[in-house]
Formats: sequence, structure tokens, C-alpha cells
Amino acid sequence: MKGKTCGKMVRAAVLSAALLAGALPLSARAASVEADPTIRVGLYYGSSALAGANLANEVGEGYRFGYFDEDRAFQELGYTYESAVSMVKTQNVWYGTGVDWNGSGYYDSQTSDIALGCWHLELPGTYRSFEEAADEAARYEGGFPAWIDGVYTVRVGAYLDQDEALDAQASLGLSSASVAGTSGAGVSVVRTGTNEILFQFDSTQGLYLAVNPGQSDREEAQTHFRGSLYFGAFEYRRSGGDITVVNVLSMDDYIQGVILQEMSASWPLEALKAQAVCARSYAWGTLQASKHQGDGFDLCNAVHCQAYKGVAEMSDNSRRAVEETSGEYLWYNGQVAEQAVYSSHNGGASESAVNVWGNDYPYLTGKIDPYETAVADRISNYNWTVTFTGEELAEKVGASADIVSFQITETSATGNTIEITLTDANGKQYVESGDDCRTVLGLRSIRYTVNGGGSASGGYTINGTGTLSTLNGAYAVNSDGDVSALTDGQAYVITGGGSTALLEPSAGGSSSASVGSGDGTFTITGSGWGHSVGLSQWGAYAMAQQGYTYEDILTFYYTGIEVRTP
Repeated sequence: MKGKTCGKMVRAAVLSAALLAGALPLSARAASVEADPTIRVGLYYGSSALAGANLANEVGEGYRFGYFDEDRAFQELGYTYESAVSMVKTQNVWYGTGVDWNGSGYYDSQTSDIALGCWHLELPGTYRSFEEAADEAARYEGGFPAWIDGVYTVRVGAYLDQDEALDAQASLGLSSASVAGTSGAGVSVVRTGTNEILFQFDSTQGLYLAVNPGQSDREEAQTHFRGSLYFGAFEYRRSGGDITVVNVLSMDDYIQGVILQEMSASWPLEALKAQAVCARSYAWGTLQASKHQGDGFDLCNAVHCQAYKGVAEMSDNSRRAVEETSGEYLWYNGQVAEQAVYSSHNGGASESAVNVWGNDYPYLTGKIDPYETAVADRISNYNWTVTFTGEELAEKVGASADIVSFQITETSATGNTIEITLTDANGKQYVESGDDCRTVLGLRSIRYTVNGGGSASGGYTINGTGTLSTLNGAYAVNSDGDVSALTDGQAYVITGGGSTALLEPSAGGSSSASVGSGDGTFTITGSGWGHSVGLSQWGAYAMAQQGYTYEDILTFYYTGIEVRTP
């Protein structure tokens, strides 16, 4: 069963103008480049939002509660010395037994006897500080301080419905208390694995609970959340449903997590530094694009933005990579090169962005890559081969008949495939271009050739581009306008020299005319993995091994850029 609604809030809004400013999206502020801005990274949101989110300290003592203001400065409202806490939506939820802090633990349906209700008894009066409210709450079993729309109050208990709350009111002798519910934005801080509320936050004015590990900013706390280790604070956003969990941290701390996902922490320092600058530049571009403004954060933790899962398994080199490039971005023509894209390896040549995605960025120009081959034997599946039947290709391009021809109809200056034409048995053509030459077919890269296809009898080229597997059912028109049926083995062609020759199917077997394999299959042979635009991560590894600096690496893969701070 879903969590029950806990009624309307009982206290009117009394926020000051400063609090009402809330947390404006970064796009609403000046977009001047910041060396190390504070950013918000969405960890769980949308369909992955959580009923409850557990934290456990690795370094630091306890947590501070509060919110982030419009300048992304943390405003403290309260604190606890507990080392394991959970932020739980203010609906009826149950804590799942046998679940530790690596999991969520809190569910909308009953999984254990540990119930956390969303109805409370609220004592009369308000309090000037968290300490004053906490002292009063300690006088009552189940009492806790709450911050409701800018005012400290004290509440008691966590009941599943109003009747239960009224029964408790009578038994506890709290006749002066009122039964209180919460809004759809409310979040409770709970001692993990219990129904003991430590603090409750509820705001209808666009503020969101933030939890900051440690008792001060003097030491950089490290916090476990769902099996990963994180720097920074956490923000918990609700709008009537589950909780969106956001990691709020410095750009440099975020970049530390990105490079650990994108490269091995054991890789050479100069390669890691190159990755750090790329990731920082790309993150800044994503920040300015406001991709996730509607979700309440700047970047997500998936490849839609950049892969990020916290900062576990750091090495001395990964730390140095971030520290020694702190604040550095790729710059082109006086602006941050915001499309500082990268891929695993390009197979021997990078590609121009305009040929892959249709957008022309002068610093994303394809070039032959002489470095990857030096480490190709270390790269899993650097060279690859895949074979498709005509039926399998038809499924991939949505053809109604088997594919009988697969042609690479355009290659780039660096030899990458940028247009392909597939033809089915009915003569219908399917043209794919750019990155679709890879993604539509599920290939590893755009650097490949094609062999095979057709049937034992081969095929016929029509008008220089189309093909037919058989002439049966085809017709020719002569100079007098007479129409004649064609059949295999009985059609003739007049050559350029005026002689007549029997028209025979091509024996095929090249990347440009893929017919004549005899078994109806197409074999695609290629190298590389990814879109091939910008930095090759394995190329960076190879260059670093050969003694190149991170600036050398970046200026090779990104044409005309410079590496500097704002």
C-alpha cells in the first residue's frame, strides 16, 4: 500500500525575503567561469527516487542539518552526533529488517514492525534556536525538534494515522498539543534502523533539507551512501512523492569521482590530469546548458552527463591529477571549450564532430592517431569483428525484407565510416549517417569495413548505387519505349566500346559493394570503441607513457585549444 497523506501543514509561512530567495538554478546567475564552483549532482531522482536514504560517516563526527541558500552556501539549522542517519519522506513508511546503511531500508509497504508514521503531536509555542527546541523535546519520549517554514517547534511521536495520534495524546496527557501532519515537501532525519526522529524539516517555500557531514567545514568529511563513498553534502528534495537525492560538492571533488570512473586510478599521472581537465570543461558546459534544471540539480551521475559514483578507490595520482589542474579548463577563442568530449579509444583516427553529430566545433577536428597502436595489445577488443545475417540487419534498420547489400557510401578524411547504405531484397534503401553508422547497428566504433552479403549468385548494381539480388521480376525499357521482362542469365549489356556482354551478378566482397559472400551474411571488421570524437583515453595513456605532458595530450586531441584557469 502507498504511504498515506498526512494532511495540511498547521503553521503559516513566516519566511523572510532572504529565505524566500531559495536556491536559484545556476543558469539564473551570471555565467562567468568559476575556477571551483559548487555543483549539484543528481544521484537518485525520477523513477529511482527513494523513500528513505541512509548515510554513514567515514570521516567526521555526526551531521549538520540545514539548507543551501541562493549562493549555494550552507545555512545550518541543527545537528546530531549520530554516525548513521536516514532521511525519510514524511509519509507512512516501514524500515526493512536486515538492511544496513548500504541499502535504502525504507519502503511504502509494511516489511517489518519498525513503522515510521507521519502524524505527530505538536507542542504549543515556538523556539528561538535548535538547542532550545532540542532541550524541550528531550523532556518527552519520542520528542524531536522540527523546523517548519522558518520556525522551530517541538513534536512528539510518529503515528500512522490521526486516531493513533489522538490516543497517544490522551495517554501522554498532552492535552495542550495539537495533531500535526506535514506537507509533500517534508523530510525527517531518523536514526537509521529505527523510528526515532532526530529532526524534521518542512518548507513550502522552495527550500530543501540539506545534510552536511561533520560538525564544521574545517575537515573534509567522507560519507557512505548506498555502498559508495562521497565528498560534500547532500540535499533531499520532495514534491509530494519520494525523495530526490543530490550530492552538493565542489567541482574539484566531483572531478575526482569522474576520473575514477573514466580511467583507472593506477594510470600515469599525465593521462589522469588530461582526463581531469576534459571532465571539468565538459562539466562546465553541461552546467551552463541547464540540462537538469527541471530536476533540481545541475548534472546527473550517468553518462548522459558524466559517469560519477563518488570517490572510492582514490590513489595518490588521482588526487594529484585534480589538485595540480585545479581550476583549469580547455579554452578556445576566449571561451571554455564546453564540448570537451572523449571516448575510450578511436581505433587509429579521431573524427570531426560535424561528421558524427552534425555540429561543427573547430576544436573537435578528426586526425590520424599514431599513439594508440603502441598500447593496442593492452586494450580489450581493440580490433573487433561482428557478423550479421541479412535478417538481423533488417531488424536493426526496420526493413520488411532481408538486407542483401551493405555499402559504406561515405568515409571521412581520416577513413572513418560516416555514411552507410543498406538495401533490402525489395530494392528499398536505408541510409544511416554520422554516429548512427555505429549506434543503429550496435557496433563498437565508426572505424570499420564490410565484407560479404548477398547469395551464392551474387547481386546486380542498379543505377550505380542500388542493388538487386535477382533480375527475376525486373524490367528494362529500350530506346523505343518498349518494356521487356528480365531474367537471370538472359540479360545483356552494351559496354562503352559497343560490344555486347552477358550481364552477370557481381562477385562482390568489399566495403563499398557488399555482395557475393555466398552465405547471406555480412562481416564487419573494425577497431576502436566509442564515438571517436575528441580525446582518446587510451591514446592519452600511451602519450603519457611516452613522456608527453597533459598539455601535450590535450593540444593534440583538441585542435587550437589552450589549457588555463579563468
